Amino acid sequence: MTNFTFSAISELQPNLWWLSIPFIIVLFLALRAVNQSIKNSVFKSLTNPVFLSISIIALLLINLNLPYTQFASHSKLLSWLLEPAIVALALPLYQQFTHVRKNLLLIVATCSLGIVNATVVAFLLSILFSAPAQLSASVAALSVTTPISLIVTDSLGGISSLAAALVIFIGLLGALFGFMLCKLINIFNRESQGVAMGTACHAIGTAAAIAEHPKVGAYSSVAMALSALLTAIIVPLLYPFLVNILL
Repeated sequence: MTNFTFSAISELQPNLWWLSIPFIIVLFLALRAVNQSIKNSVFKSLTNPVFLSISIIALLLINLNLPYTQFASHSKLLSWLLEPAIVALALPLYQQFTHVRKNLLLIVATCSLGIVNATVVAFLLSILFSAPAQLSASVAALSVTTPISLIVTDSLGGISSLAAALVIFIGLLGALFGFMLCKLINIFNRESQGVAMGTACHAIGTAAAIAEHPKVGAYSSVAMALSALLTAIIVPLLYPFLVNILL
């Protein structure tokens, strides 16, 4: 009887994968509601719904010994919606366009400096820890959205899957601690916070910025878009230069 029951459950189990997307959506909305109800800024950062959703789903997959490939294939629709969601970030940009236009040149300069700094620091750390060339190329373009990071990493000969994972990790760190760090070093200017989040923490950081304040979200959106464009131009030129000079 036990064997029959176990066999029946095994046969039914694959049919339950269609619940992947509803489960992700319900989990995220529930965690976001909890996050919005928290007033303390530290706890609000630590209960970021994106971070908690990823953590909970990862723990469930590992502890229940569920195949990730099945989960990924049945939740692929959400991945396809990522690009339209990034395009939707144009709304806060449009709403704050007058303010952004006045500071556009400064934002471009700041984004460029941020990209150069991130690439140089990542390269120097790779040298310091004697990382292989492929790993070094994989961490050269991380302060940008995943699609751009994948393209640039491939062009440099890096590991695109590793770059994608690190991009998500950096975005989560920014969403968790970005505003906390800004306040810790007395940066309360909304424009500065937005540019910092958009340049360093891309889409996940921008989502957190929009939740923080519309103006922060607008500046973060334009910084993220400019960083994507500038990374595709700067990093493929800067990285080979660093390799030739320092190696």
